[in-house]
Amino acid sequence: MEFCTSTVWEELQNSQHGVQWSGVVWFPQAIPQHAFLVWLLVLKKLRTQDVMIRWNPGNANFSLLCCSLCTRGPDSHEHLFFECDVAKKVWYEVRGKAGMDRIQQTWTDIFEYLVGIAKSNMAEHIIAKIVVCATAYFVWEERNRRLFTDKRRSKDQLVEIMLSTVRMKLHTMRFKNSIHTTRVMQEWSLPRGLLVADDDCG
Repeated sequence: MEFCTSTVWEELQNSQHGVQWSGVVWFPQAIPQHAFLVWLLVLKKLRTQDVMIRWNPGNANFSLLCCSLCTRGPDSHEHLFFECDVAKKVWYEVRGKAGMDRIQQTWTDIFEYLVGIAKSNMAEHIIAKIVVCATAYFVWEERNRRLFTDKRRSKDQLVEIMLSTVRMKLHTMRFKNSIHTTRVMQEWSLPRGLLVADDDCG
């Protein structure tokens, strides 16, 4: 039988089972670098110090196992997103913008909510995913900034850069005209020129 790379590729593709959470990370309006970061977060593949210690437990330096944001908790996936006092304050400042006022700061609660809306095309649900991904991205970025440099940003600065980034992304999108969309646009101070009459939005 003649070897054909396209056939092998199709076989590999068909053998892969989709995951329920794929729409949380990979969706058309996602900011690519944010989506990649959250993909690693979901898989628990970020290089937090608890993960790195498991790679080489014999050389573990337990004095380094401290969150660079709050200096009180461990440098772990669970703590950083968003149980850390600094990260938690950032989340509480931005969750209302995502329509997630009642969602607590644990990644489990946030992720479960996002999985439930992963396939939704409603503007507020798409924005919720963008906001969560941006929050995780800038918390991780600040973690690295404080860990490897002497620079740091305040909670208010983190909130502002996160909201500004999301707002800039929303300016590149188009929204179907509806009561719900009007409320979203007012919340984010978006111009009415982003509204379209048909269903080809986002």
